[in-house]
Amino acid sequence: MNHSQQYPVIKEAHYNYHTNIMDLSFAISFLTANFAYAAEFQNIFMAVQGAMAVRNGPNKDGKMKSFHAFLQGVVTAFAGGIMTPLWMGRATPMLANDLCFGCCIIAFLLVNSTPLDIGHKVLNLFPFRMLTIMGAQLFRNRGIIAFVNIAHQTFKENPSPYYPTPVFGPILNACILGNMGSFFFKGFHGHLKDGMPYIVQNGLFVASTYHFIANDQGPIGEYLREAIAKLPIEMDPVLLITLVGGLFMQISALLQMPDFFGPSFNPFDLLLAPINAFSKPKVQKTVQMKIKTVSESAPSQKKSKSQKKKAAQKKKK
Repeated sequence: MNHSQQYPVIKEAHYNYHTNIMDLSFAISFLTANFAYAAEFQNIFMAVQGAMAVRNGPNKDGKMKSFHAFLQGVVTAFAGGIMTPLWMGRATPMLANDLCFGCCIIAFLLVNSTPLDIGHKVLNLFPFRMLTIMGAQLFRNRGIIAFVNIAHQTFKENPSPYYPTPVFGPILNACILGNMGSFFFKGFHGHLKDGMPYIVQNGLFVASTYHFIANDQGPIGEYLREAIAKLPIEMDPVLLITLVGGLFMQISALLQMPDFFGPSFNPFDLLLAPINAFSKPKVQKTVQMKIKTVSESAPSQKKSKSQKKKAAQKKKK
């Protein structure tokens, strides 16, 4: 396998990168990973993010054994790439490609084994944290696109009798990719007990929009491509949705930094705000009803307790 291309993806170098609005060649090159050493850039910062997550989290006191900390960083960063290909009967890149594991070793040494802990201190600086997020998010975005295409190529000859293109398989295959680490560490219940996590929402959004526009030969895909063609931008619809998904993932992850809105920020909450605002009063009403019932039952409970005490006193007499 060529180390510069970790997953088989649709090549996008032939697209016309010029629009009537502005020259977007630099942004397009970055968001499509069409630049020199793009694979190395993505893998090293993905590995750094995993190693830093362990060092700043479970190993912040430095008491974890080195092998334990190393492998936890590997799984934190690449759990999806390790496990998700097995669903499709494919070899995991962690074994088929030395780049991933080599970057994990380098990242671990930078984070944990530099003199005076200089590597960890430098990587904790704001510019390097931002660069790490950008590289890791590019890796995740390209992974979503690649795993959508992998599943589509596998299933496209046998669609359901109800729609000409397989829909759920390619989208869910890509969505599982980003959630495998959370399932591994938190467990099924722990990951989903508070509702749909942001990484699930992100995966469904990016994978479904890309899949319908890039691969769907049915009415949904045709309608979306026709709608994009009417926009005042001379750009291939597949390239446009690739840029939109990549830019969305970059901006949302940067805004989730502690320096901005923090990890609890969810851009989908803005889209669902009208629905949530409409449903909140019902929740408040139910809470108020519960409070009333509790307050109403309190006096009766006091009465029953006093009556029991009086009865006990009479028996003693």
